Amino acid sequence: MLNLGIMNPVLSTALSGLTAATKRIGVSANNIANALTSRPTTAGAPAPAGTFAAQEVTQRSVAGGGVSAEVRDKDPATVTGVDPSSPTGLSAFPNVDFAEEAVNQIVAVNLYRANAAVIRVQQEIDDALLDIET
Repeated sequence: MLNLGIMNPVLSTALSGLTAATKRIGVSANNIANALTSRPTTAGAPAPAGTFAAQEVTQRSVAGGGVSAEVRDKDPATVTGVDPSSPTGLSAFPNVDFAEEAVNQIVAVNLYRANAAVIRVQQEIDDALLDIET
């Protein structure tokens, strides 16, 4: 495993941002892929076992630079809705909003691009420093 503590702080900060963006896009894609899964339920009952729980990523700044990204279940992770194919007429569905997921993916892509640009600029700075003649 790479020890980011001995690395250039600019690079470690940008790498943590890349990791967070990657996690965001993965969670969003998983939510979308499972959005239409359901389990039969009854009104007022908790979601049945095996119901996919929608997730979200929360980011926090880290002392010394960078971010940490944690995946957690949304609150609420499931919602009850009408389902004519269910024996009870109701099913528990993941709490997935497609518009919200589209925004999450756009944000994740832009975060990834921004952090990749920081890495490229830092590389250019490092290359320029190595080219200085004394």
